[in-house]
Amino acid sequence: MAATTAGVEVLPRPGLQVAGGRRWSWGVFLLALVAMLALYHHMWANPAQRTLGSANHTNDPMQMMWFLEWVPRAVLHGHNPFHTNAIFYPEGVSLTWNTFVPTLGILAAPVTLTLGAAVGFACLMTLGPPLTALTGFWWLRRHTERPAAAAVGALLLAFNPFVVGHMLGHLNLVFLALIPLILMLAEDLLWRRPRPMARTAIYLGLTAAAQLGISEEVLLIVIIEAALGLAVAMFVMPGRTGQALVASWRGIALAIGVFLAVSAPLLISQLFLARPLIVPTQRFRAVPGDYLYSLHRQWLVPSGRHHSYLGGAEGGVYLGWAVIAILVVGVALTLRDRRVRVMAAVLAVSVLLTFGTNGLDLDWLPWRLLAKVPAVESILPSRFALGSFLVIAWLIAQWLDRLLAAAPGHDGRASPSPARAVRRAAALAVVGALVLTFLPRPVGATRLPAHVAFFGSATERSLLAEGSPILLLPAPWFGDASGMYYQQLDDFRFSVPTGYALTSDTGNDSRAQLLRRFVIRAQTGGGEPVGPAVSVADARAAAHAIGLRAVVVVLNSPTAAQSMALATSLTQRPADLIGDEVAIWRLTPAQQR
Repeated sequence: MAATTAGVEVLPRPGLQVAGGRRWSWGVFLLALVAMLALYHHMWANPAQRTLGSANHTNDPMQMMWFLEWVPRAVLHGHNPFHTNAIFYPEGVSLTWNTFVPTLGILAAPVTLTLGAAVGFACLMTLGPPLTALTGFWWLRRHTERPAAAAVGALLLAFNPFVVGHMLGHLNLVFLALIPLILMLAEDLLWRRPRPMARTAIYLGLTAAAQLGISEEVLLIVIIEAALGLAVAMFVMPGRTGQALVASWRGIALAIGVFLAVSAPLLISQLFLARPLIVPTQRFRAVPGDYLYSLHRQWLVPSGRHHSYLGGAEGGVYLGWAVIAILVVGVALTLRDRRVRVMAAVLAVSVLLTFGTNGLDLDWLPWRLLAKVPAVESILPSRFALGSFLVIAWLIAQWLDRLLAAAPGHDGRASPSPARAVRRAAALAVVGALVLTFLPRPVGATRLPAHVAFFGSATERSLLAEGSPILLLPAPWFGDASGMYYQQLDDFRFSVPTGYALTSDTGNDSRAQLLRRFVIRAQTGGGEPVGPAVSVADARAAAHAIGLRAVVVVLNSPTAAQSMALATSLTQRPADLIGDEVAIWRLTPAQQR
């Protein structure tokens, strides 16, 4: 039995307190894994050579592969994993402002360094939702009496529209397995005592630091949602919440201290050593129609058109008419439960946050208040849907648990009463509505760029010294990460002045910026708004200023002819070597003048 001290529920031991908990855990994980293999069956036909997306939309997966391999190789070779000039040479770029997932880079290193980054990426993308379902089941199981209710909520956590939308390649937003663990440890710190408070605080600090290395944005969203929940709880049940906070403040301080100590290298590199980077986020905001009509990542899409600021992966706020009705009716019927009141308030504010400001100049809007906080201003408003689905999964698990409750008869056994049959039918209706609304479509896959034997070969080593800055065409700058893909396959033996990543503006007078502008205009026919045009002479001077050692064109690219013309224009001479796979213009200081 649990004892209660100062408003804190003291549990005799940690872990699942249910019979058959291990079987249910395995069942939820395996069901989710089978679902992921079905959704990703196109990629798993050949994971080393195929990745998610279409032929023209593989940039995010290839960028993520670059990040996954960069982290372990940087650590093994003693390089700074948080900043690199392997791309955007010579200024470099802070990876802390990008989705470089160091936690997953270390976790997947055995696969990445042996089977390749493409396979490591495929494994992590596939395992993310099943692991989220597993830890989500553990979290919801402590809030329900019936494992089936917790299992449904856990699968909703793993396959809701937010996650399904980002299954196109956003590993940092699909691998959410640590979030339920963070919630469980926070509950243990505040409301339960399954282990000594200091140990729980250390676990919480370490887990939060690991999540920071997967997605800062997700961690910030969870922290904001948790703080909001505590604020509402102080209003709804002030006595118990206040007592819990007073009894746990030392543990909270220790957890924050452990988190800051472990995360210090990343945070110092990002906040103090890197140029600040603010991402324009207001474009990705929801409108009411986004909650009613899916952006085609689900099987059953209701007809109806509306103007949306979202698209593709960011359409993850969708709920649909049936689920909205379930939420409204469920909250109305269970509003006497103080926990439901807290969760309903958090859900309402989360929905408001997904709208951003929508052009309204109102100071009371939640997003306008949060946008004044450093780092928070870079969160995409629509991504607060993650917090909404955490709450929805909890509410659905609670309601199913009540609907599945058996009405005991005179003999102590469950009686087949009409009320029980109605409850069972209602539970099936809720599950059916969730499945029909959120059932995802399989994700397409396409071939990765063809392997180029030149990279990593003896020929390359004889022509280019390790670490040489080269202009690789097509350039991985605007809408093309294939160059970074070849760079990663070559174990980062060369640097490039371009890249596919978020970087702060270093000024239009930068030599590297001039060269990048020249390349972008040449590759896009001047159609991209990248500033004033740059002459060939200025581009050649910029190449000399940054010490460019070669221009390399990958000949199997669809735009190889255009790239060959660009390289010839830049160097003003024919290629030094044209092989089966690449054409090379070697540059010496004399040739650059």
